[in-house]
Amino acid sequence: MFRAVKPAAGIIRERVQPTAAGENQEGEMEYLLNRALALGAEKARLIDTETVVVAEWVRWKCQYGCPLFAKDPFHPPFAPDAAGMKKVLGEYSKAILLNGPNGQTLTEAAVKLEGEAYHRGYYKAFALTALVPSGGPACAPPGPSPSPGAT
Repeated sequence: MFRAVKPAAGIIRERVQPTAAGENQEGEMEYLLNRALALGAEKARLIDTETVVVAEWVRWKCQYGCPLFAKDPFHPPFAPDAAGMKKVLGEYSKAILLNGPNGQTLTEAAVKLEGEAYHRGYYKAFALTALVPSGGPACAPPGPSPSPGAT
């Protein structure tokens, strides 16, 4: 599932100068990919949103096996469902996929990158992370997951 956590306010206050109109979009994306790496991502890649797979089974797996189900706004039933996620992804053509070992660093990098992209003219920029909360349990408990409808 997905969650987005905003870092402390001081982290996102730095303002980036907007680019001049007509500047090369490919160069802009390259800049944002390099910024993601500079902000702490181990890898950053531009992808087509059509390649993102959103499936209903993910929500069911969380509902019938995740100790965090219904515990906070970042997990079902409060998190976006598959239909809503597909609809929102359909409003975008490209996404920047970040990867790295430190979830907190990635979250902060994603949020800061969102702000920088916005100030560079990408007004629909939106940071979305899929990470286990810092210090929280992993979603999958040890042992077999219960079957839907099992009592």
